[in-house]
Amino acid sequence: MREEIKKRYLQVTPSGAYYATVNSQPDDARALLLQLMSSDIPIEFSLELFAELADLEKELAGVLFNRLIARRFLALMPEPIIPRQDSLEATLAEILLTLSSTGKVVLGDDQGFCLGSSGFDRDHADALAALAADIISLHQRHQLLLNKELELMGDSWGLLDPVGNSMLGIWIIHIGSQLFAVVIHGQPNLNQHQYVELISALTSRYLDK
Repeated sequence: MREEIKKRYLQVTPSGAYYATVNSQPDDARALLLQLMSSDIPIEFSLELFAELADLEKELAGVLFNRLIARRFLALMPEPIIPRQDSLEATLAEILLTLSSTGKVVLGDDQGFCLGSSGFDRDHADALAALAADIISLHQRHQLLLNKELELMGDSWGLLDPVGNSMLGIWIIHIGSQLFAVVIHGQPNLNQHQYVELISALTSRYLDK
């Protein structure tokens, strides 16, 4: 009797979400990860569908898939994780507080607008969103040195204590041509599914818009 083929579902990992948004350089892997995170339904895996999503020939799609799995940017799950259907505002209210050991987080855009916050009063949240926009601008002015010449991956900045621990960190997020910054007080908790949910919420609202 033939064994029933079990369904598996494509799931972007926290590492994959970070890689997809760490910069906006054209990249097949980055584009595919962003597309997966923008989906409002779970995506069942098949190589044919994966190739279609990646806009690649089946053989090249297989190479890309194996690379994403090997780097743990993508996982195959036995059960689907249902994407959040709430509004961006409701999603942020639930997610942001989980991203910090102190529950203090601000999400802002490159214009200094505060999209959401947790743990800070409104005035401080608005001020930190404005600070984050300045950091985005600062990094853009010096990215040739930092990301090209020195080959430093990432756009993250931090306010450090004397032994190098982050007291306040700023992570710049690239969603297509849109730039955002998440400001985290204390120890960041980015290696969890809530970070993927944050990026998914932003891609659903802003990708290609």
